[in-house]
Amino acid sequence: MKIRRILSFMMAVLCWDCTGSRSAVEKTTENGIEVVINGTKPVLLEGEPSKLTLEKTWIIDTEDDAVAALGITDIQDFDIDNEGNIVILRPPTGRGRCIYKLSPKGKLLAAFGQLGQGPNEMEYPNAVVVRDNGEIWALDSPKNKIYIFNEDGRPISEKSPIKFDTITPLGNGKFLVLRLDATDLTKKFLPQVIELYDSQFHLLKELDRSMSYANRTIYERIPESYVNGIQFIFTGKVSRECISIGNSERGYEISVFDIEGRPVRKIRKKFSSVPVTEEYKNKYLKNYLEFMPEYAKKIYFPKNWHAFHAFLPDEDGRLFVMTYEPGNAPGEYIYDIFNREGIFIARTSINALHRLDVGGYVLARIRSDVLYVVQEKPSGFKQICAYKMIWQY
Repeated sequence: MKIRRILSFMMAVLCWDCTGSRSAVEKTTENGIEVVINGTKPVLLEGEPSKLTLEKTWIIDTEDDAVAALGITDIQDFDIDNEGNIVILRPPTGRGRCIYKLSPKGKLLAAFGQLGQGPNEMEYPNAVVVRDNGEIWALDSPKNKIYIFNEDGRPISEKSPIKFDTITPLGNGKFLVLRLDATDLTKKFLPQVIELYDSQFHLLKELDRSMSYANRTIYERIPESYVNGIQFIFTGKVSRECISIGNSERGYEISVFDIEGRPVRKIRKKFSSVPVTEEYKNKYLKNYLEFMPEYAKKIYFPKNWHAFHAFLPDEDGRLFVMTYEPGNAPGEYIYDIFNREGIFIARTSINALHRLDVGGYVLARIRSDVLYVVQEKPSGFKQICAYKMIWQY
């Protein structure tokens, strides 16, 4: 028992905060994996910047007549290529093209991705991904299809390799896939899995799974309220060197793997609970009560939100974790920032389009020390804003 206490003490890392007092960031080991346990306050580390300033550099505004004239009337998803060009997917409504590639200054470089049911046409694209080789992938998860274009927007191919909800390319040619396993629709809850696939979409390994997805096809046979009205968080994000997975079933915990899928560490943090508001509950239930009143009876709301809503990595290995704490201005939320070792080093306030009813959803990217976010204006129109990220000691 004495030896165990000594080992536990030796695995604690002591850091100095800005007041000179000692703040403990505990490190322990579980099943051979490092676990970093952070407190509620950021830690000031010697030689590491801890203050982030966001300086707005440009805006692409769909309410602007010049932008609308290009065909960009709404924003469903976006990504950034290695040159800083912006690839925008507009919602697949009507006909016409739905993918637009713009320079950082807003010059139209290409418009492509014809909607329709003919050759090289897409029906329900819901995400866009730019690969390191310049290829642009439009993902149609309802039909499990991938539409592949070259960097100029010329169609290359289309394929349906696997069932998927999201696909994220890795720098080593492999893919991270999140999918719903609906093989047994008699179950009350269906598993969602995050898996690693090789370059030919052969399964290599499962990295994580969640068992909280309510099977809504059998709600008439379930006597109790079993559908969580705040959803759950199960998401995976990729940076240059690692894969990060968040699963709200485990509280404030993020699992980190290298890009080969080997466990690296777990990041944990103490947090203050944020209550779910009556305003949110009423808004969420409104349509169900009107059109599906029996289904609405199956929905329940926990007292508090999950530990976090979503996160995004930068290219230096930091993680920006969106909490449910209101930020400094309307539309903003507080983001916890962890360094590449999993230590809580800073907080900042960010306005990025999200959906509280869809766990893990936030429209934001970080490339080359630039934060790109989609924001919804009071008018209802959307804009993409770019912010230069300035770190200070």
